[in-house]
Amino acid sequence: MAQTTLTCDRCDKPFAVEDANIGDKVQCPLCGDVNVVRTSASKVQAEDPAAAAGFPPKLGPEVDVCRLRPAMIRSKPILFFLTLLVGLAGCAGAIFAAVTGLLPAAIGGAIAAVVAFGYLGYWKFQTLSDGIRVTTRRIVDVTGLFSKNTSEVMIKDIRHVVVKQTFWQRIWNVGSLSILTAASDGVEVYMEQLAKPHEVKRIIDLYR
Repeated sequence: MAQTTLTCDRCDKPFAVEDANIGDKVQCPLCGDVNVVRTSASKVQAEDPAAAAGFPPKLGPEVDVCRLRPAMIRSKPILFFLTLLVGLAGCAGAIFAAVTGLLPAAIGGAIAAVVAFGYLGYWKFQTLSDGIRVTTRRIVDVTGLFSKNTSEVMIKDIRHVVVKQTFWQRIWNVGSLSILTAASDGVEVYMEQLAKPHEVKRIIDLYR
């Protein structure tokens, strides 16, 4: 009987199975993970939707697809530009006041600039401390910049991918992304202020 060689979704090791129909589930003899047969010795490999869309192929070794972080400007554009304006105005005012000898005004402008740019720096730090790494097989949620905490879910276990956007968020194309799995009743992965959340959902769906 003809055999088909599969690559395990978990351990990435190849193993052979007797000729099976596409869609059958077989157990990896090395790690015990259950794999779905996507190829057959008697059939041509089914079209890979991820590869067809220009992304890394769904079949084969695990590789990174994309890395995601909360958007900064898109999430709160008015606040961002107002804070930036205050910082720039504070710098300009401090320089002008110092040149003209108005020391109290120069100090006030300098303080305003420091507070504004300090807030923007803290905001940027927050966006860098939270991220999601999407691979061809799993979603890895990473929090923390210096000390990191990670949690991951297998894409094959995902039950729902939920995108929520307010009217204002739809204008700027940002929103929240929630990932729920069959193994849990709650949300496994969550990110707010994500740019192009529907595009991210589409990418994840290509590998489900």
